[in-house]
Amino acid sequence: MLGIVLAAVVMASPSPSPTPLLKTIVTVRSSPLCGEFAAHTNAAISSTVSNDEFLGTTILTLRSGDLAGSSLDRLHEIHALSKLADSIYRAYRAGEAEVNRLRDVAKSATDPDEKQELEASADALGGALYRQHLIQRDLDGFVAFLDASDMMTSGSSEDYLGEPRHPQTLDMPDANPAETTAYWMPQVQDALWHPPLLAGSESLEQDLQMAQAASDDFKGRMPDVMKDELNAAGHIELAADHC
Repeated sequence: MLGIVLAAVVMASPSPSPTPLLKTIVTVRSSPLCGEFAAHTNAAISSTVSNDEFLGTTILTLRSGDLAGSSLDRLHEIHALSKLADSIYRAYRAGEAEVNRLRDVAKSATDPDEKQELEASADALGGALYRQHLIQRDLDGFVAFLDASDMMTSGSSEDYLGEPRHPQTLDMPDANPAETTAYWMPQVQDALWHPPLLAGSESLEQDLQMAQAASDDFKGRMPDVMKDELNAAGHIELAADHC
């Protein structure tokens, strides 16, 4: 049969990088179907847990304050955020492929209960991965805004030798963090900011406000990811009972 080990559930932890709710399946004895179930489930779990770690790092990086530091500090943070977004996307695509293979395994199951649990496992894992992907898309948008802002900023190559960046500013109303976040979150942009905040027109303080708002927003979405992972863990355990 298949033995499955699930990590402890820590929903109340203030840490932005939560304790994983999923651990891989340990195969003791299996049929071909159960072997495929274990292989594809383990791979999807690996992608999901990796993205939890990447997102925890993202949440902390957005709070660093380096966007208002020297030009080198700012450049380093933007590159770090971009790399994190790329890593989350790659893990999402790899996990999504494994979830699709798990759906194919479910189609071949002859036991109706096993088939149901396999499908539910795939749905829950796919849901967690997609929620992570949505956060990654917003992170990509924020990085694109920062890149555009720097391209619109006056300065010379000497700015990258450690001196603070001094962006051009326009006469614009003061904005609270929720409003400044709107520029790189298309689903709320029009409703919260009029006129929109233009890349290169914001102050360094506004960049920090947006980064903090992004960090808070991403952390606020993690409980839903955790719920999907917890749901997946339950269905995976039930599916494993049939092997």
